[in-house]
Amino acid sequence: MMHGGQALVKIFERAGIDYIFSSPGTEWPPVWEALAQSKEKGIDRPKYINCRHEALAVGMAASYAKVTGKTQVVLLHAAVGPLNGAMMLRAAYQERVPMVVCAGESATFGEDRRLIDPGAQWLHSLSDLGGPADILRRCVKWSERVMSPSLLVSSLQRALHIAEEPPAGPVLLGLPFEWMMEEVQLADAIRGDQVVRAQELDDQTIQSALKLLLDAQHPVVLTESVGRDVRAVPRLVELCELLAIPVMESQRPAFFNFPRAHPLYLPYDRKELETADLILIAEAVVPWYPAGNGPGRNAKVVLIADEFPNSRLPFWGYDVDLALVAPPALTLEKLIAAARSSKQFAANQPAYKERFLRIQQRREPGEDALQNEADKHANDKPIDPRWLCRVLDRTIPEEAIIVEETTVYRTLIQRMIRRTRPMSYIARITGGLGVGLSYALGAKLAVGQTPVFALLGDGAFHYNPVPACLGLSQEYELPIIVVLFNNQRYLSMEQGLLKYFPAGVARTSGVHFGAPISPIPDYRFFAEVYGGYGTRVASPDEIQPAIEQAAENAEGGRFALIDVVLNDYSPR
Repeated sequence: MMHGGQALVKIFERAGIDYIFSSPGTEWPPVWEALAQSKEKGIDRPKYINCRHEALAVGMAASYAKVTGKTQVVLLHAAVGPLNGAMMLRAAYQERVPMVVCAGESATFGEDRRLIDPGAQWLHSLSDLGGPADILRRCVKWSERVMSPSLLVSSLQRALHIAEEPPAGPVLLGLPFEWMMEEVQLADAIRGDQVVRAQELDDQTIQSALKLLLDAQHPVVLTESVGRDVRAVPRLVELCELLAIPVMESQRPAFFNFPRAHPLYLPYDRKELETADLILIAEAVVPWYPAGNGPGRNAKVVLIADEFPNSRLPFWGYDVDLALVAPPALTLEKLIAAARSSKQFAANQPAYKERFLRIQQRREPGEDALQNEADKHANDKPIDPRWLCRVLDRTIPEEAIIVEETTVYRTLIQRMIRRTRPMSYIARITGGLGVGLSYALGAKLAVGQTPVFALLGDGAFHYNPVPACLGLSQEYELPIIVVLFNNQRYLSMEQGLLKYFPAGVARTSGVHFGAPISPIPDYRFFAEVYGGYGTRVASPDEIQPAIEQAAENAEGGRFALIDVVLNDYSPR
């Protein structure tokens, strides 16, 4: 027997949880005491990360889980905590990130004299109808409250399983303070923690998919997030090289999915869809838009994903001929093995070689034009974002991780700052801004000495919990490098205004409501307040020295922020 706080820590320890991320409240003393007991016994997992904002706690847990592939735990204060982290929870839900979020509540409000009194604050202002599980139900994969201390242990174990059940996602468990103070029983050995699921498709289904691929004359792959699983990336490369299939990324790629300098990688082009006779969708929620304006009528569509038909979304609308619903890495592996043993594949070799060369030749002029265009603006003041990306491409180390949170520069960054390794690029899928710093800190916690660069727009920077993030970076010695793409405005909003009212008063008068960030802050001082290195870059020749200086500071344990003042170039 042990109190509920001890049981919670012990369950997470046995589950192999590395960290408990928390922006806490008055309901968590049982857990703090249990952690202190574990530390005294020399048990160092799970470690406790004392975050200074709920969004930071959820965002760090999400990024750490993405990079490591391991479920993490978040403890938040009552319903107000999850509400403050709701955008991050929604992002984790859409991005299929496994985590268990526990939110405190009260079950008795001091009326049951047999139980420890949680305090008047719960009756006064900390409780809501339905509790946190009901309030946040639409932001997570699953939510429930623990109804009795006798259910606490099994509920926590079940929450871990549900978080990891494909498709993975965050789960929320309302946990009354009174139950954490009560004695509960935890078995010496937990049974049922080993879950075996069918993960591979049968050979007949694989052969059906392979036949479609082998018969295609103009196939194309569309992906957004196959790189969520690092094992899937080299297998997608191998399949595409075997069959000479070009690869495009659609809408909002959030991972490193395919080497962007590879001869088979093409920038997204609607014309490729119109001429394709087979489209292989590899983990893409929005392969084209709108959904009803798809490829030609004669094109076959094959989907590789571990989720179909996206029940998280109110509408999806994509028709597919064959959906292979299983972990994509395993599906790709079986397709590769089947292809290599196929007589039709062997007979098609001359055609594949010719197609490979044709794709490569079509790709090269566009790549050269992009680099040449950047070179033309190498001396522009303010700095041209194309030139900034050019310098970042040759300055950021190959082993570094890039966490990107810009809006208008996203495609430019992906095309020009080329990465070569799985999980070397992470971005947001969610439409909400404010995740970049938390994601960068979570990634840094996961990878240790590997450099982590956060590329943020100045607008996105304002949505992040900046003081909390920089304070945590200082406290836990997680020195990330932030490069601020500072165009002094919300450029995406300005673009929308001018797009829909091309001859409107806003254009003729120059008054663009919703766009300016004014007066312009001197962002470098944010770093100095928290013991970091901050600098402002206004001239092109200052970019590389600033990055090198920032990297040197980060290597020495100091957070770094580079504020790069950009011109008004607007990628289309």
